[in-house]
Amino acid sequence: MSNEYLMKEYELCFQQLRYYDDRNTNLLKYLFSLTSAIATAQFAVYKFLQGPSLDFFVCQAFLSSIVFISTLLLYLALLQNRLYFVYIARQLNAIRGYLMENEAPQFRNNQLYTSTDFPALKPGSVHTFQLLGAAFLSSLFAGISAYSFYPSVGKLPCVATASLTFFLVLITEIIGGMVYLSSASKKSADHAIHGQGAASS
Repeated sequence: MSNEYLMKEYELCFQQLRYYDDRNTNLLKYLFSLTSAIATAQFAVYKFLQGPSLDFFVCQAFLSSIVFISTLLLYLALLQNRLYFVYIARQLNAIRGYLMENEAPQFRNNQLYTSTDFPALKPGSVHTFQLLGAAFLSSLFAGISAYSFYPSVGKLPCVATASLTFFLVLITEIIGGMVYLSSASKKSADHAIHGQGAASS
């Protein structure tokens, strides 16, 4: 195998890894900017209407529903980005491990990663906490939307329905994300992303 090719592959993979890392940061920025802006807008509408009127609840239900859908899409993008990040990191580690073994066997003090079988779902990872935060914000706006829906159709607001909606959406997003990352990261990249090739053992 040409080491020149491997070095070029390593360089390109490293660039791609930085891209996914930057993309993760940008997605989080979009998420926090959107939720902060809408929360501020809802408060401004509340102050403008001088209380929780029917118009306020209609506006809040509409805005919260839009934000919920948007944050759900951002959460899904963060999940996909995590999976792509892991595949690129595995490739980098594989190349580094090969070169260490075949080109520098005398180098016994390697300080960087060579593992190629680490999971995409890692409880202690910063990405995991970021995903949990994204799921929480998404679920929060789902709950607010449910809370505001009843007054917007002439009924009393229901805290129980809002809380149930919040917890159901939160649990669904977290468990769904865990299952996705856990199952997809056990497959080869071709099989997980494109549905081609055999799943890795």
